[in-house]
Amino acid sequence: MYSTKSLFQLGIAIVITVLVSACAGVQTSSYSFNDTYKTNVPTKGEGCYDAAVLLDKNIGESMEICKKVLAAIDSTISEETKTTLKAQRNRHIGVFVGSGGEELEISLKEVSGNKTFVTAATKTGLVGGAGQKAWSCQIVDQIVAMVSK
Repeated sequence: MYSTKSLFQLGIAIVITVLVSACAGVQTSSYSFNDTYKTNVPTKGEGCYDAAVLLDKNIGESMEICKKVLAAIDSTISEETKTTLKAQRNRHIGVFVGSGGEELEISLKEVSGNKTFVTAATKTGLVGGAGQKAWSCQIVDQIVAMVSK
């Protein structure tokens, strides 16, 4: 039969596997600019944890649009540089107690004077799907909608 020690080790391994697999999303985007991107056409990763878009706006205008989009999805900006916005979705009581809390990162890269490459990444917490969701696709879609106005 199995010893208590080996059962304990198996239990610990299962718990670690479940916790690691429950973490979803990406900390930073895997997209980088190249000449194949079309202006104002989003590129979206599997599960919408990662997305990118080439905007027909300068970096200053693009940054302001990104801030408005983060506010629109009820996020609080925790860190801001000239090329990066880090934010966290505000928590809400809903179907899942404490839903929200996803970490969001938007990075901007000036491609030319009037073009900016924007990436969006969503990182969820240890509970992964319990009330949390990927926001990257929605972020780039809203950015494009604002640029098109």
